[in-house]
Amino acid sequence: MGKTKRIREIGRKITNGAAKLVTWHDNLQARVDRLILILQYKIAYFIHSKRKSLSENKKSILGHFAGFLLVAIALVAVFNYATGFQYSYNGKVLGYVKNQEDVIKVLSLVSQELTQEYGSKVEIDARDNISFRNVIVLDKEIDDIDTVLKRLTYLSDMEAEACCICIDGRPFVNCESEEAAKQVLKSIQQEFMEDDKDIEYEKVSFKEKVELKSIETRLTNITSIKAARDLILSGGSKELIYEVKAGDTYYEIAEKYDTTVEELAELNPDLDIDTLFPGDEITINKATSALTVTTVEKATYAEKVKYKTETREDDTMYENDSKVIQKGADGKQVVTARITRENGEIVDKDVLETEVIQKPVKKIVVKGTKKLPKTAPTGTFIMPVSGYTLTSEFGWRWGRNHDGIDLACSTGTPIHASDGGTVVYAGWYSGYGLFIEIDHGGGIHSRYGHCSVLNVSKGDKVYQGQKIGEVGNTGNSYGSHCHFEITVNGTPVDPFGYL
Repeated sequence: MGKTKRIREIGRKITNGAAKLVTWHDNLQARVDRLILILQYKIAYFIHSKRKSLSENKKSILGHFAGFLLVAIALVAVFNYATGFQYSYNGKVLGYVKNQEDVIKVLSLVSQELTQEYGSKVEIDARDNISFRNVIVLDKEIDDIDTVLKRLTYLSDMEAEACCICIDGRPFVNCESEEAAKQVLKSIQQEFMEDDKDIEYEKVSFKEKVELKSIETRLTNITSIKAARDLILSGGSKELIYEVKAGDTYYEIAEKYDTTVEELAELNPDLDIDTLFPGDEITINKATSALTVTTVEKATYAEKVKYKTETREDDTMYENDSKVIQKGADGKQVVTARITRENGEIVDKDVLETEVIQKPVKKIVVKGTKKLPKTAPTGTFIMPVSGYTLTSEFGWRWGRNHDGIDLACSTGTPIHASDGGTVVYAGWYSGYGLFIEIDHGGGIHSRYGHCSVLNVSKGDKVYQGQKIGEVGNTGNSYGSHCHFEITVNGTPVDPFGYL
């Protein structure tokens, strides 16, 4: 029972507390409502009194306000007329405009036009690139929108994004974008690649370290794809040594290697530019690609198999004679190889497989071993007489060609065969008097005129140095001498070219 009584006591206290809280809230709400009514009344009274005062003084106030407004409008008009904005690109003053918006609203169009023209992404930022300064423009020429557009479009030092191709850490050329730079590098690789279905490229790379870097630069520093490609292909150099050949001149060598005489002289200070001799070595600086394209290819190709020559001996033939009894013919084989090239030149070849599809046919040559007879031609010639005086040379004489040389000496001086051979004529010959002609083979004949004595007959075999006659003065002759000729296939030649 005691516990129940305590619970009832606690409940009664809670109920009394809640009733007091509600009473307090109602009293507070009544006070706030009275304050709001009083404030509303005072505001209404203030508005009413001011409205009445304004109504009584309306004309005076409106007059003063109108005067102030007119002065303000006039001041604004004068200010707007006399002032404007000087606009600059990265600190470079371009011109003057009335409103900043005349510049800002064309920036997007300018960026688009420059990007299209140069192929490089051009971004002109109003905050980063363009600055304005409020100035008096009464004595300035104000740019309209078209003029602003032209000034920005033709700005040569316009900043643009570009992609720089760096070779071994050195900036080499700027392209409009990374895509364009990659296109340049690809075209250079293709320059040294064969378009052949039988070639399988296992690797294509650059020998040098190539990097692409994004940069900010002027538009004028950006190069087109074609120009960048040409610049790289001709941007390197290497020295080579050229050995002078007979007839070479500095000018011809310079033209051949696409250089100048001045450059050759600078590279070869110890050589006389006007005097070159066969065997001289000239240093030449040859233009080459700045990039070395390394290709590793697996190629299948056909190549010749060179025939071999077999030599046999025959003791029934003279030692200077030979004949081919079987002609040689190259064979063919299919080769599969791994080939490494640098700028198209082979630097390594690893043959993987060969298949002979046609065997070569060897060449068989038979050479004689039989000793030559004494009368056989030696291929060299000797002077037919000794103790002579040269009185007339080969060439133009007395209005016609002199077909030989005249060797003056005493009548009876022995005449010797200039080389071994067969006598094809021995007798009197019009104009030559007593005359001898010897066939030495290969279309070469020797002739001896104005003899006093003949010691051989037609058909005789003679050896080099054998006495064949004696000097005389027969035929059309003006003194004792030996007229000596050499003909090749019937045409007289200068004997001194064979003696």
